[in-house]
Amino acid sequence: MKIISSLYIKQRSLFYLSLVYLIILLVWYFTILNNSTAETLFEAYPDTFYFKPYISIYFTELIKNSQLINAFAIFAVVVIPYLIFMLLFRVYSFFVESKYAFLFSLLSVSVYNEKNFRDFLYDIIQMNFLENLTLEEVPLIFTFPFPSLSTLMFLALMVFIISIKKKENKAYWGTTILTALFFYINALDAIFILFLWFFVVFFVLYEKNKIKLRIYHFLIAGVVLAPGILNNTLAQNYQDTTQYDYYNLVLYNIIPLLLSVLFFKIKRIDPREVWFKFKYIYLFLFLEIIINLFVYSGLFIIDLDIMNRQALQFVIHLLYYTPIIYYVSRQSVNYRFGSESNKLSIKLSNFFFNAFVKSKKLIFYLLLILLFLFNTPLIIFV
Repeated sequence: MKIISSLYIKQRSLFYLSLVYLIILLVWYFTILNNSTAETLFEAYPDTFYFKPYISIYFTELIKNSQLINAFAIFAVVVIPYLIFMLLFRVYSFFVESKYAFLFSLLSVSVYNEKNFRDFLYDIIQMNFLENLTLEEVPLIFTFPFPSLSTLMFLALMVFIISIKKKENKAYWGTTILTALFFYINALDAIFILFLWFFVVFFVLYEKNKIKLRIYHFLIAGVVLAPGILNNTLAQNYQDTTQYDYYNLVLYNIIPLLLSVLFFKIKRIDPREVWFKFKYIYLFLFLEIIINLFVYSGLFIIDLDIMNRQALQFVIHLLYYTPIIYYVSRQSVNYRFGSESNKLSIKLSNFFFNAFVKSKKLIFYLLLILLFLFNTPLIIFV
């Protein structure tokens, strides 16, 4: 109930704008029904997700065998994407101002299999964005159970976990069980949610002397995970799974890290503030870098393209840029000593502050219109 009540967007203007996205989803739903393509949204491919996702497959088969595909399609196309959008807004609001949180949320769900927002902007400039439209290309978040169900569950767990702010007397055994059960929904995403939860167990939840409680959490998670790991086999051929993805490595790992270091210096960010506000984000960032290094070195054999189309695609990758927005939004200070005091640092600090704070309204509404347009089934106008 706490998570559900927290989904409501308190800012009235942003809440109304979220209803615009809801209307777009409804337009998609009726467009899909009109073209009788709802059944294509419900497909489970366990052979591409390594450990068999038993829970995800169970729900998918239940829906496909119910003969009520069109009725369930409203959950796949409208209800689940809208809930994901609201959960995304809740997550991003932990780290950045509400307008930027809204934009990040909308950008996170604006993902298709083939087309991307960058190419869409180029097509608008060329005035040919209404060409070559097809209903075969729908937002990726509509596809059940991957990534819609897994992303919804991931975000619900994540919102609950990062809401824990201080050491409490509660044991949270149920949270450990749920995060471990997520392995049976999507094993690759489970790596991130399990690391997040046990990071909280070790550094946030308990006092330093509560060693036994931490061990009990490990044991409970191990018991839940054991059947899925021991009675399962990797559902793909090891020899054909390694796909190097240098584009994502540079865009979502190296660049955010370099920008963080840059603004950490020119804005003189307090390390204690970074730990307090962004520790979970940098945990995900370094965890993904480690996974990439393991894959590139041959120690861990997976297809990174599959991993990048799950929770990484819809929330974690953009999270890496939220500290940057936070840093540049800080008021510039004329320091008298240190690297922050040189003219270049001051000019950069002032430039980014003016761009992201003083021009925030222009950036917000311009990107908002473009993202709404990108998410709309434009084929209905052709």
